[in-house]
Amino acid sequence: MTAQSFDSGVLEMAPRLRGFIRRRVRDDATADDLTQETLLKVYRSREKLRDGARLDAWLYRVARTTVIDHYRRQRPTEELPPALARDAASGLAAESADEVAALREAVMKSTRRFLEELPAAYREPVRLAELEGLPLAKIALRMNLSLTAVKSRVRRGRTMLKGKLQDCCRFEFDALGKVIGWERRRLLCCE
Repeated sequence: MTAQSFDSGVLEMAPRLRGFIRRRVRDDATADDLTQETLLKVYRSREKLRDGARLDAWLYRVARTTVIDHYRRQRPTEELPPALARDAASGLAAESADEVAALREAVMKSTRRFLEELPAAYREPVRLAELEGLPLAKIALRMNLSLTAVKSRVRRGRTMLKGKLQDCCRFEFDALGKVIGWERRRLLCCE
């Protein structure tokens, strides 16, 4: 990743990082300070970024660590707020149950909408596998296709769906690959 593309990527993400931090602290001034601290850390350690395509995830990881460090510095004898305690323990952003439920609902609605946009050859195998939970062998029998063809179509269809979802929204995943956070990239997306 060139220095110029790194700089432009960080500058583009700065307002989102500030919003991410603001949701985790008590006031705007603290959010501004922690955003600045995050950006300083990012620029000082830019050589540690191994994959330029993962710049967003790396920036959020640095911001999350900065917020956790802030709370640790505040009152070392006081426990972290519950959501951040989970962050510190797992290294992940923790969202409330309502936020997770809303996220899953939005992703399911978008998935169904994007599923209808897939080419016909991929739409039905993916629908049967993802929405109805059928094993690939049963899908092959139902559609009168070989198991290899069904595996290929489901894999390609999932890849197409994933691309459509990632064009629509930025997702944050935990270590197990579960979605734990999101942000719209385009208006009228993930609704």
